Amino acid sequence: MAENNKKENEKKTRAPIVTFMGHVDHGKTSILDRIRKTNVQESEYGGITQHIGAYQISYKGNKITFIDTPGHEAFAQMRARGGRAADIVVLVIAAEEGVKPQTKEAISHIRAAKAHFIVAINKIDKPGADPRKVKQQLAQENILVEDWGGNELCVELSAKTGEGIDKLLDAILLMAEILELKTDPDGELEAMIIESRLDRKRGVVVSCIVRNGTLRVGDSVIASGISAKVKHMNDYNGNTITEAYPSDPVEILGFSSVPHVGDLILAKGSELAELAVDENKIEIVGKDAKRAIALILKADTEGTLEAVKGSLSNLVTSSAETTYALKFLHTGTGDINESDVLLAQSGRGVVVGFNVRVPPAVEDLAESSGVLVRSYKTIYDLIDDVSKLLEGTAVSETSKIKGRAKVIKIFKLDSGDIVAGCKVLAGALKVKSKVAIYNKNPVDLTKSDEPLFYSSVKKLKKGKDDIDVAGKDNECGVLLKPQFEGISADMYLEVL
Repeated sequence: MAENNKKENEKKTRAPIVTFMGHVDHGKTSILDRIRKTNVQESEYGGITQHIGAYQISYKGNKITFIDTPGHEAFAQMRARGGRAADIVVLVIAAEEGVKPQTKEAISHIRAAKAHFIVAINKIDKPGADPRKVKQQLAQENILVEDWGGNELCVELSAKTGEGIDKLLDAILLMAEILELKTDPDGELEAMIIESRLDRKRGVVVSCIVRNGTLRVGDSVIASGISAKVKHMNDYNGNTITEAYPSDPVEILGFSSVPHVGDLILAKGSELAELAVDENKIEIVGKDAKRAIALILKADTEGTLEAVKGSLSNLVTSSAETTYALKFLHTGTGDINESDVLLAQSGRGVVVGFNVRVPPAVEDLAESSGVLVRSYKTIYDLIDDVSKLLEGTAVSETSKIKGRAKVIKIFKLDSGDIVAGCKVLAGALKVKSKVAIYNKNPVDLTKSDEPLFYSSVKKLKKGKDDIDVAGKDNECGVLLKPQFEGISADMYLEVL
């Protein structure tokens, strides 16, 4: 037990993985060149990056990994894949040109991936540069930067002169700190494929970024159903290496055929890999039932884990009329992590924790993956919810809603501020949450329905007290920024 807790405490913060998106020629590669202090751009045909490469730098004692996504329109699909592989997206916009078609396309990719992003307004040194106009255009795309009353980080810079580059790197490190990107170098291997191709001389070449564990020459791995033994590895500079650690970009040889971009490279025999090839190894309670609920269970200690697992198993074995079985895809100690979510996604299961945390980055991954994740402080609540899952009543559309509230009453303060008295219908309202305001229940919305207004939650109040979160069935006062003068009772707030 003590050893498990020790291992959890020894988890390390991994380097953020960052990708650049934006319109062609707005300076994505130029910024990266400036950061890396190299000259990739000159080696690229036509000055446009035409492959996905990955690079790593050290800044103020911290590593940052960059995915250099293609800038040309023909590579839109590759750009989308690169975006999914990253923790943070830098949206690059030229200060003198503003928001262009590919900028809007990049915004769509960012929204689809529910990615965290930073706006980088480049080329502020050029004649005609107008960062204010860019911010105005972004507001029209429902992106509000901080100095316009929103929550999105924005940096003004020049790749040519180097002005503002340090501010961009600082913003990346700040966002990475908020995301709490944790990893276990000794844990199960997970590496994301960002490029794969067949080379005439070298055979199948796979570029990937390690997300968890350590990748070594000689490892037996599997990706896209293709087994391989890692024969050779190069780092991002082309140097031969024998090991790659979390967030390291690496190029490997050893696959007999080309695996899919965006797939995970896993250690053969690992939990995730075994799930795909041998479900007989998964523990199932109530095997005679026609339907099983797949579950990943995490707890703070081994003793607690066994106790909770026993209580959940009793839900099935104590009833002679059970129609559902419990399928334990994985049980373990420590906080809920990305591996748990990926395993749940692969096995079509849910993640349940007791006395453990769900870091923000894991919450985001669960949301984008459509995986239900719940952590409990009270054993009775945990058992009750799993019992409802077994009955088929717990998973509903509302469980996928970040937050939804109905406006009950409007208050105007002496300061002129408008406070919306709301009741939370599903999910939760949080300070700094982005919201859309509708004049009818979002349940009834059609594809043609547009929000009346976009805003963010500046303050939440419970009586006279400021609060950070208001959960389901709670009433609260909501102060929006920017304010919507036309807000009224019976309107709805939907967290984006």
